[in-house]
Amino acid sequence: MAEMLSISELLAHPGMQEIVIPFTPSKTGLAEVAIGRGGPIKINYEIHGTGPIKLVFIMGLRAPLIAWQRQIRYFGHEHGERYSMLVFDNRGVGGSDKPLMRYTTSEMALDTRDLMDHLGWIEPVHMVGVSMGGMILQEFAYRFPDRLASVVFQSTAAVIKAEVPFFENLRRRAALIKPKTLEERLQAARENLFGHKFLNTPDEMGTFPTNADRFNAEEIWKTENVNQPPFLGFMSQLVAAGWHSCSPERLRYIGDHVKYVLVAYGGQDKMIEPPHSEHMIKCLGPRVRSHLFPDAGHVISTEHVHEYNDMVRELIEEAAASVNNVQ
Repeated sequence: MAEMLSISELLAHPGMQEIVIPFTPSKTGLAEVAIGRGGPIKINYEIHGTGPIKLVFIMGLRAPLIAWQRQIRYFGHEHGERYSMLVFDNRGVGGSDKPLMRYTTSEMALDTRDLMDHLGWIEPVHMVGVSMGGMILQEFAYRFPDRLASVVFQSTAAVIKAEVPFFENLRRRAALIKPKTLEERLQAARENLFGHKFLNTPDEMGTFPTNADRFNAEEIWKTENVNQPPFLGFMSQLVAAGWHSCSPERLRYIGDHVKYVLVAYGGQDKMIEPPHSEHMIKCLGPRVRSHLFPDAGHVISTEHVHEYNDMVRELIEEAAASVNNVQ
């Protein structure tokens, strides 16, 4: 196993000059949402691609929209003539407003609805939600199933339950809010987000020794180039995720009313352990599809980027053909 580069070595590495090159969106802006619901709250969004098939990707806890960069490249630029991909910063993070108020996944689902209305996206779309974003998507799908052509629930849960011993679960949750140095923060993120195989595998781009080094480099770039969420904004999102609850009956309603539903998860996920996804699969009903990445952790869209993108695209294309969105 290659020895991981130190932060000082990464900062001096020539690969840092082009570690993240944000793609130019076809449209960007700030949309006012939550009017009459404690707002207005301005949501920072980008649309990549100009194709007829509309995709909405909802990010998870504390993460900005650029965390979808590998999917932005694939759907919004390599296949931008086919897809229009909407990504955005949830309230409390990135370029969006960070109001001091209680956040809930149901309110954030309404934020998503308001953003789509602002853009005139009223026809059924294909929606992907990861982690907390998957919880927001559950609320959206339950309230507005007629606005969805397909759904991907990625590394998420209907309700958070302790699947590990109490003190280990407490340690993992406390690690999210404990003040840390950059090195400690990177180490905690690597341990909690990824499977061991991915971290120790050589960097696919050949720029850095391992994927762990590339992850560290990307996170350093984000600390310098992306607005970091204030502590209270992060805590507000954490409370929203922690208090989220979607009953088996509501999950079954989603499964009955959205024809194309996929649950994707990693077998080594330490943040939202596999039994959470297995519970969702059981409750969503007989039409639900599932895809397990046995050696992956929480961020399967990074760990298995090519397989993940192909999986999502296959579902989207099947759903699009079924509803005749594209002739």
